[in-house]
Amino acid sequence: MNKLSLFICCSLLLWLSGFSFAAELPKPSSLPIEVTANQLEADQQKRQAIFTGDVVAKQGDVTLYGDKMVVYQLDGQEQVDRLEVFGHVRVVQLDRTATAERAVYRQVAETLTLYGNAEVHQGQNRVAGDEIIVYLRENRSLVKSGDSGRVKAILFPQQKQEQQ
Repeated sequence: MNKLSLFICCSLLLWLSGFSFAAELPKPSSLPIEVTANQLEADQQKRQAIFTGDVVAKQGDVTLYGDKMVVYQLDGQEQVDRLEVFGHVRVVQLDRTATAERAVYRQVAETLTLYGNAEVHQGQNRVAGDEIIVYLRENRSLVKSGDSGRVKAILFPQQKQEQQ
């Protein structure tokens, strides 16, 4: 099988398995974000809020965990520009879980980027790389490798239930 055929086959398997976080996420600004943490430091001049210690952010059915989260606002607006999460990052939505050392969510671009030992799990399926970019608006993802090696995907075909 040549490389193009393998790429098309893997892309089709990912698409058919519904392996993207983008499939069921609500519009970014349509639901409130509830954040809990041990501490909150707000800096109006820098237009940022820093949550530290056991951070949990929840929007709809998506929950984000980390050691520290910095929320940046757009200049002159109350709208969130981006969220950066550091340390033991975990994003959970339904049966999907993503983990990384750091994550950046950009609201205007509608992207979630996972950095450092990035992995996404759905059921037994797993995709891993040094960086994973999820393009929420486009319902697609890009997994990149770095100096540590190659990207890795373990995909299990869906089993049809036997008819009784």
